[in-house]
Order: sequence, then structure tokens, then C-alpha cells
Amino acid sequence: MILLKLISPEGLLNLIKMLKFKIFILSLSLFVSSSLWAQKKYPYSFPTTPTSARVDDSKITYDISASFGEQNGNSYQEINLGLNWTMNSFLNWRNSLFTRMGQSVDAVSGLDSSLRLQLTSLTDDQSFGFHAFAGPGVRLATQNWNAAFGEAGLIFKLGGIQLGAGVKSIQYFESRADKNKNPLPKNEQQVFIILSGGGTL
Repeated sequence: MILLKLISPEGLLNLIKMLKFKIFILSLSLFVSSSLWAQKKYPYSFPTTPTSARVDDSKITYDISASFGEQNGNSYQEINLGLNWTMNSFLNWRNSLFTRMGQSVDAVSGLDSSLRLQLTSLTDDQSFGFHAFAGPGVRLATQNWNAAFGEAGLIFKLGGIQLGAGVKSIQYFESRADKNKNPLPKNEQQVFIILSGGGTL
């Protein structure tokens, strides 16, 4: 009771919203991870030491991720649902639908499209390994929040579960302002978490 009295109504509301978002992310992670256990094939299962780009590695996979960033001191979160077309063992064309949410932050939705150069190393039984990627992309978003970006990340595979993280640097094409009409910087940094390695379609 003493702690509740020390927290302002606005602070309590922000705390509840944060807890709801974390519960949502955890639920998505558990749902996707459980579906991965039931699959016989896992994404990114390329040769351990590839020597050439092989087209027979081509496949389509999906994944779910969450991004975190800050603009003018206000934190925000993004939920991303990605569809990956792995064209060969080194090249992946990724298209991801996203929506941004946060306190005192404009709601923005759109599509991220990127071309990722990638490298994967797995054990012989493909039960453990890592997947590294990097590449450029373009963001098409509402409210003229269109931008170019570069991203890089690392995914670890442990049995049927794949978890990873990365960073994204976004360069907006046009000037923007926050809800208080304050100018926003044209460059923005994000950290993203891949909640699972995704599933194969």
C-alpha cells in the first residue's frame, strides 16, 4: 500500500502498459517456440561450411520479433512479423510487417524490406549452431516515415529453439515531429530481439 501511494497514477498506468506488452511478447514467444518443436525441419539449416551459393537451399520461412528504441526521450516498441525468402545459402530477401507503439509516440505501421547476406554454421546433427546476417533495407511507412536502414544480427540455435538479437540503424528521408511538434532526428537506432528462429512454410 505504501508503494502504491508513492507511485503517481500516470506512473502506475505506464507500469501496467509495460507489463501488458511484456506478457504479450512472452505469449508470442511460447506459442511460436512450441510450434517449432513439432516441426521436422528448421530454418537456416544450411551446410556447416558452405563453399558456394546453392539454390537447393531455397526456402520460405517466417519469424516474429520485437524492436525497441527511443525518440526525443520517449521509448517505443515495434512488433514485427517477417517473411523470409532464402534464395540460396548466402542470400535472404526479408519482408516484415511492423507496427510501432509507445507512450507519447505516434502510431506508425508499414513494411520493412531488406536483402540480407548471411552465414550459418551448424553441428553435423544440426541441433546447435549460429546464424549471422547483415544487409541494407528500405522502410515504407505511414505518415511519410519512409526510410533506408542497415541491420545486422546473430541467431543461436539450440535444438528446436532459435533466439537472437540485432541492431538496426534507420535514416529517414523526410523531416518528422513528435506529438508535441518537436523535431525528431533523421537518424534512429533500434535494438531488436528475435523471439524464435521462425517456421518453415
